[in-house]
Amino acid sequence: MVPVQPEHAAFPLQRDHLVEETLYVGHIIDERYMSVTWPSMPIGIAEISQRLSMWLAMRQPAGAESDQPTGRGTVETWDAIRARRNVRSYTDDTISDADLDRITEAGWRAPSASNRQHWDFVVVSDRTQLAELSTVWRGAGHIAGAAAAIALVLPEPPDERSRLTDRYDLGQATYAILLAATDLGIGTGHSSVGEQDKARAILGVPDDHLVAYLIGLGYPADRPLQPIAKPDRRPLDEVVHRGHW
Repeated sequence: MVPVQPEHAAFPLQRDHLVEETLYVGHIIDERYMSVTWPSMPIGIAEISQRLSMWLAMRQPAGAESDQPTGRGTVETWDAIRARRNVRSYTDDTISDADLDRITEAGWRAPSASNRQHWDFVVVSDRTQLAELSTVWRGAGHIAGAAAAIALVLPEPPDERSRLTDRYDLGQATYAILLAATDLGIGTGHSSVGEQDKARAILGVPDDHLVAYLIGLGYPADRPLQPIAKPDRRPLDEVVHRGHW
């Protein structure tokens, strides 16, 4: 759970099917408390209730039942896109099986060339395995402190075309995984894999497959995921060309 700081405004919230799971709507809500933090000062309960009612009305169709997993927060797609960032330092909180299932299902649903789906995903939450996986590449150290990790596995490609196609597919699956995790307030940090034999041994992957990448998962230790107003990117009008270069 997100810690409720003493200086935050908090009050009991009645259990309801729309708010059984934690929602992130500019403030943080769980089954028991509503906690609000703004840059200047907490806002009033009446305003909180009004904003929450408007947000839920826009998000939930009338009469629809909620099927959200038990994650800390859900946000709109555009917010998830803007909030995603690389996270390599995590809290000690675990990730529920329901949330891990949601995240891996997102990868499973990703586009695939000719629907080949050559990928496999190995979900790891055992601390010993995570520590071992953190040694398969110089940039994998954060995996040791993650709540879980997903290993993205591909078969050895028979030719260059298959290699390129499979890697592109895996890129699409990766981004779906990252967005699904962000939607739940879960941070992600990817890593390559250098020592293939060691990675295969840790995960029990067959010799004719590659452990292509690792994705560490965990709740950010520094600050919650929030839309980033000014990301460190080249100017959009410099990157996007319309009709010609």
